[in-house]
Amino acid sequence: MTNKQNLILILMLFFIIFLSLEKIKLSFEINRLNNNQEKLIKEYESFKDKNIKLITQSYTNNSPAYIERIAKEELGMVKGKPRTIVKNITNK
Repeated sequence: MTNKQNLILILMLFFIIFLSLEKIKLSFEINRLNNNQEKLIKEYESFKDKNIKLITQSYTNNSPAYIERIAKEELGMVKGKPRTIVKNITNK
């Protein structure tokens, strides 16, 4: 083999080693990204569950029955009796 062939062989060897190292590096990066994606999906599902619970709690807390119960139990309010309003109609 000539010096030129040896140089080409060495360069090709370095290139193959470089590409192999890049492949390993990319494999680790892909694995890390997949793990991050799985964590994000779990976190998203957790937020969806919490959001549903908060919406349900909001509807419950704003319901007339709940407000009336809090008014009676915690504030000591009582429901008043309806008043009768009589309107006198006089002809002029």
